[in-house]
Amino acid sequence: MTPKGRLRKCAGVAAETGVALLLVLALFWLFIVLLFAVFPSGTPLKELVSDRGEPSPLARGGVKRPEAALQSLVRDVRCRRGDSVAWGDASEGMLLYNRDAIQTFDRSGATISFAPGDFLAMGSNSMVVVTRLNETVEGEPRSYRVHVEGELRGSFSAAKRVRLEVAAVGHLARVTPGASRFSFTPLGENATSLTVHAGEVRVRGEDRVVRVPARFGITLRRGVPLGPPLPLPASPRLKNDNLLYRFRELPPRVRFNWTGGEGVYHFQLSREPNFGRVLLDSRVNGSEFSAGTLEAGSYYWRVSRVEEGREGPFSRTGRCRLLQLLAPPELRVDFPPSTVGVGGFRLAGRCQPGSSVYVNGAAATMADDGSFSHELELRSGVNLIRVEAVDQAGNASYASRVVYGKE
Repeated sequence: MTPKGRLRKCAGVAAETGVALLLVLALFWLFIVLLFAVFPSGTPLKELVSDRGEPSPLARGGVKRPEAALQSLVRDVRCRRGDSVAWGDASEGMLLYNRDAIQTFDRSGATISFAPGDFLAMGSNSMVVVTRLNETVEGEPRSYRVHVEGELRGSFSAAKRVRLEVAAVGHLARVTPGASRFSFTPLGENATSLTVHAGEVRVRGEDRVVRVPARFGITLRRGVPLGPPLPLPASPRLKNDNLLYRFRELPPRVRFNWTGGEGVYHFQLSREPNFGRVLLDSRVNGSEFSAGTLEAGSYYWRVSRVEEGREGPFSRTGRCRLLQLLAPPELRVDFPPSTVGVGGFRLAGRCQPGSSVYVNGAAATMADDGSFSHELELRSGVNLIRVEAVDQAGNASYASRVVYGKE
């Protein structure tokens, strides 16, 4: 190869190397841009997670103090810090700071605790932003504005440690300091229902302020003047507040019934009598709810009526027990002697209360304590007496005797 050819070959290799380096740099630059787009900068990790549990500093140089804490998380709950646009997983006990946001998803929930006895409970598919209004004021009760989209319930004690106002669908609801219980229930994208169970809430509209006392509710609609508050519906009465189901293998479908007729009801089921953790929380059309996925054990349930979003007080708490029975019922039969005179004979015995007894296929007369009796007609010669006891779960016990009838 001539010197000129070697020079041309070296130039080609150098050009290819330069183009490859430029492509690598371009791809690296695109990766950095994509990284910042997907994971924007926000609160530094050392401020969000501290080994000593110390609050992170404010962006403007002061000490950032926690305003509340997350408690009783259910399923999928996310948190976004006030100085960040990135959402992350929330955890029970997480401290919340000024302008932090909390979001729940399907069948999820979270409780925001400001102080003992002062908390907000979020329902499914809801978002809340908590803003401190008097952050620089010392010696006064803490004042907050809560922006809510979705379902929110509040309960505050008589200690007056917290002042609260809730912004929802273009309206501002101020909770009168003191003992109070209230709830916001969404009615579509541009409406929500405010229900006051205890205390008082004053709602500011475009033209006036409406006072909503205890046991009243009001519908808030974006861009629509406020109407008058209306009384809450009465609580339903349970048709059977002590349900008992027995089963052998597969749990039965449990039916809960109450009075009130057609309409919308709020049904809750829990393992705890105070409904600290709710297993089922559903809106029901009609006065019955059925559940077929319950395991053996004890449950508690209650129901309230909802009219145009205004939810009345819950009914008294009912109890439901599902007992799995695997052993056959005890059965004792007072058979006649092996040889007996022909004619009528009253067969008696005892078995597990609630069971059914059949003598030669015919139902015996049962008493509440489990005792039973049945009239037999003994014929001359051989008589086969067969007794079967079946409990409510379907378990069965058998006893039989051959008796000779003598004239």
